[in-house]
Amino acid sequence: MKNALVALFWALLLAMAQAQTQPQRPMDMAASVPYTPSWTARHHLQWLVDHAGLQITTSHWPLPAAAVELSLAQMVFKGEGPKGSSWGDGALTDIQAAELARAFVLKELQALRSSGRMQLHVRSESEALNGYGENYTPGTSAQISTAEGRQAWGDLSVAGRLGARLEASPNSLQTQFRGMGTEGRYAFKPEGSAAVLGFAGWNVQAFSHRFWWGPGWQSSMVNGHNNPAWSGVGVQRGSVLPSVSPWLSWMGPWNLDVFVAKAQDPLVVANQPTGFLFSGMRLTLKPQPWLEVGLSRGLQTGGKGRQGGLSNFVKAMLGQQVNASAQDSFVDSSGQIAGFDVRLSCPPSWGLWLGSCAAYTQWMGEDAAGKIPLPYKFMTLWGVESTVGQGRHRVFAEWANANAYSLPWDKKQAFPGYVNGVYGQGYTQGARWVGPAQGAGSRVVTLGWMDADSQRQLKVHKGRINTSLGAYDPRVNAPRGDVWGIGASQVLTWKGMTWTPELAYTELSEGLDQRASKLKNWRVGLQMSVPFY
Repeated sequence: MKNALVALFWALLLAMAQAQTQPQRPMDMAASVPYTPSWTARHHLQWLVDHAGLQITTSHWPLPAAAVELSLAQMVFKGEGPKGSSWGDGALTDIQAAELARAFVLKELQALRSSGRMQLHVRSESEALNGYGENYTPGTSAQISTAEGRQAWGDLSVAGRLGARLEASPNSLQTQFRGMGTEGRYAFKPEGSAAVLGFAGWNVQAFSHRFWWGPGWQSSMVNGHNNPAWSGVGVQRGSVLPSVSPWLSWMGPWNLDVFVAKAQDPLVVANQPTGFLFSGMRLTLKPQPWLEVGLSRGLQTGGKGRQGGLSNFVKAMLGQQVNASAQDSFVDSSGQIAGFDVRLSCPPSWGLWLGSCAAYTQWMGEDAAGKIPLPYKFMTLWGVESTVGQGRHRVFAEWANANAYSLPWDKKQAFPGYVNGVYGQGYTQGARWVGPAQGAGSRVVTLGWMDADSQRQLKVHKGRINTSLGAYDPRVNAPRGDVWGIGASQVLTWKGMTWTPELAYTELSEGLDQRASKLKNWRVGLQMSVPFY
């Protein structure tokens, strides 16, 4: 993880500067807390983008809640398609399906804004292949968050929410504990908290939340849901609408997010640079209704025993003093990965025989080449998906290869990504992989099915784990090798409460059993969610 996409950094700054000079609509300027939809709501948003002309990006979470609300409010659905498969009590037209999908997302947004929520997730202490929207903790956790507050004074606005989370240690390979926190059996975190200042169409925010950057449903190759929340500060565009700037209007709906956070990393190697800074940048745009593009960068810098301070951070941001060799006089300023992702929707005419469909890919580079350093040595993700039954069902197939030089036409020897000599704990947060849950050097294919009406999902996994699943500790002979697994969950509502039972089984062929990571893992869990006002 060495040099990275410096050109992207300058492009982001230019986009921010140009966008800030353009007039903004009043609703664009309203501050709101970050919003990551449930998997069901994300499914509905994606269907509305593909079928109903919703102007929003769907591979970049969280987005400001007000940005999603505004895009839904401005959505115009034209025409009425033929009758489709039954959804609920009867057959639906495209317009009816779109109205139901929009209503589901708006209801979820309104609930998060108007009420607090308490969650208890009772779960057996075991690992599994975590995907979008899933709880990473290999054990029991509890979480509480308040309703969102918003206030505006002319061009200036604020928003906020308080949250807290108590969880069993997310490091499934850890066997010895000390007190509370990163080295303890239990940790207390401010996850779900956010303080946002909105001005001129931008949100300046302090936060504690997880990210999902990429078009995949099982894996993000740069910043996913397998790791604890990042607690940090950042700036994000307040809307996802097309820009009124003639310089940026070609981008279509777009969003930019830049943040800096401090890692929570237990000791797993000698002389580990604990407490490093992690900076993430993502620009997502949709220049055509059938095309969404994302540019991402992840950067580790500073930490105990390494040079830090503002000067080193600026060097890291600019991609200077990286990839040091024995002949160089400088010390690496940072470890970095960078790359892009693309999602292509099928032509509408294909829906006559295939339903709606799309293909997507994500490439994240371990190194850079050229005077304007562009990433290469890519780790890759490939996927196809389709929805049927007027948006009730989604099926997908996804292949993730966490090796550098993993493109089909690469001729050089592949090697595991996400590990390097600068940061011995790897590309991790709380000892858990920040990229795909299957970790460095893995090759895994996932087949998934989602039923949005019943809120049921089923996934099957097959492949090979090179290093470890979920968490990483180079001192441990962790379970790995050939892997297959299956996971299922079902959302139920009863007496105003939401209940989600889950069941997963994962089997690995090599290594030794550790605390919550074993060769044969059964995961049984039940999540209960209760709103309060």
